[in-house]
Amino acid sequence: MKARRFFERLAVGHFFGYPLAFLWAVASMPVAIHWNHEQLERIGDDQELMGQIIVHVVAWPAGAVAVLSHLCALGWGLSGDNSRGKYIYLGGFGVMLGLGVLFGAGSWIWLYLR
Repeated sequence: MKARRFFERLAVGHFFGYPLAFLWAVASMPVAIHWNHEQLERIGDDQELMGQIIVHVVAWPAGAVAVLSHLCALGWGLSGDNSRGKYIYLGGFGVMLGLGVLFGAGSWIWLYLR
């Protein structure tokens, strides 16, 4: 029964880690564009290469958030029956979600007002 509960909690963290990683990928796009502006201008009209550069730069924050989400779920899974592990997961998820929304809103507004 404990192994089943552990894998269920890890599956929940895995399932909700994908939308969270996507949020952070979208949130970090304006910063990725700004940091690689000269390189993107040198490429010119090659949309495929431009997209590859952006995806490679955006994959880092998305991957880091996905790993953190899994670590929070791992803490929840290892905690047993107490509610402390649930608060670790929900708190970590909430912090990553809130920061992603704020960072995304700020970075996209910054890009549009530039």
